[in-house]
Amino acid sequence: MELGDLFLQVIERYHHILIEAEGSESGSTPRFPDITINQYFYLQAIHRNENITLTELARIIGVSKPSATAAITKLISDEFVIRTQSTMDQRKFHLTLSGKGQAVFMHKHRACRQFIERLELCTTPAEQRILTRAFRIMVESPLEPGE
Repeated sequence: MELGDLFLQVIERYHHILIEAEGSESGSTPRFPDITINQYFYLQAIHRNENITLTELARIIGVSKPSATAAITKLISDEFVIRTQSTMDQRKFHLTLSGKGQAVFMHKHRACRQFIERLELCTTPAEQRILTRAFRIMVESPLEPGE
């Protein structure tokens, strides 16, 4: 099986665990909206950096300010993020997670932890070291060839 096929299967497995977590936390009726991986990264960055500005958020995530603006506008309209004007500098706005945004973020974060825990349960320490090396290669490799 090719690397690409295996990677897609890992993503499918992860998605399956998200669905299972959804069912176990909310019964038969979905309580948490489905968010994209990009939306999750924005929520995570805001969660980690309370009262972050849009400019800081764009820098942390590594996107242009217009891209961040588009993503945050959607998250605000979906009521995941709250934008408040700075009391110190009226030109600045701070971003925080709403209660809904916090709940969705924590749900997705717990599902991610469940995926990792299952992975740890079904692998040996030697296999876990191999996976750690593989993940490290993915994380530390340049995004563009030749970087």
